[in-house]
Amino acid sequence: MARPRRRLDRLRQAERVKELLRAEPAGWRRERLLAVQLGFEAAYDLDQIAAAVGRARSTIQTWFEAYRQGGVEALLTDGRADNPGQPGKLTPAAQAALTEGLQQGRWRSVPQIQRWLEQTHHIKLALSSLYNRLGKAGARLRVPRPRHVQNDPAALGAFRESLGEKLNALQLPVGRPVRLWVLDEMRHGLHGFARRVWGLPGHRPEVPTQQVYQWGYAYGAVSVGWVRSQFLLAETVDRTHLAAYYRQIGASDPAALHVLIQDGAGFHLPDGHPDLPDNVRVVSLPPYSPQLNPVEGLWDQVKDELCNRVFATLEEQRVVLGGLLRQFAADAQRVRRLIPDWLLTKANTSTSNIIPVF
Repeated sequence: MARPRRRLDRLRQAERVKELLRAEPAGWRRERLLAVQLGFEAAYDLDQIAAAVGRARSTIQTWFEAYRQGGVEALLTDGRADNPGQPGKLTPAAQAALTEGLQQGRWRSVPQIQRWLEQTHHIKLALSSLYNRLGKAGARLRVPRPRHVQNDPAALGAFRESLGEKLNALQLPVGRPVRLWVLDEMRHGLHGFARRVWGLPGHRPEVPTQQVYQWGYAYGAVSVGWVRSQFLLAETVDRTHLAAYYRQIGASDPAALHVLIQDGAGFHLPDGHPDLPDNVRVVSLPPYSPQLNPVEGLWDQVKDELCNRVFATLEEQRVVLGGLLRQFAADAQRVRRLIPDWLLTKANTSTSNIIPVF
């Protein structure tokens, strides 16, 4: 015969338990209140109460004893909150340095972080602890964007701020519409390259590749505000092909003046060059600053479609590439998403001639 359960409501707080239970949302507090409420009923034994709240019998006994000794306050005290546990090993300085290093992409692997902490801050952390910390911080393996060693961050910021002045310095004619473009080139070829793909644990995907050194080039330009794009596929990059490409852009809207933002490649025609069409002007980007050119993002999307596959001939690849570029040109939203907000803002506040954003 089971031993009778000791009196539960020694402090006479049964009514308070009922009131709290009516307003308490789902969670650990409601579980405890519900268990005690069921404990008031003689019809339920400990096993039945444990099954009702989904806890072990020993847990129910612990809750009951807390309630007998201290009432509702003791029952709803979270021992974990009152016990902060062992202090973390990372000092504030180490935590700040770790955050800065993650922002800069300083480490390729978690063991590298582990060695850095031990050598620089004399802190030893298990790999499991580091993985846990990185997960809580939202850190992930990411592909870094290459940056040339001669890239000047100050020049990038200065260009963003002074673009309006550069456009005004062109002395654009009043009353004539102006189309602003950003231009770039991409090399494509038969030399295969691989990019990351989704896979399953325990299985490493394989992709075909080849080493064939035949190349072609794509010229691309996207407009700022006026959602358009222009492309040209060619065998090489030189001033002859580029002059033809400038004429193609100018002919896309002969009544307008076209301003092209481009990098300082040696084959690019500078502003005022005699081979430029009459309705084309040029603004140059700072050296080594692909971050300022939104067409780089377009090429990255194109390479996502060309990677992990082999083409028999360059012409076969050109057919596929041409189809990709036509799809892009037909999708105004994809064109618009390439243009950063700072470029739209500077273009539309610099001169009344720039076509407004649609």
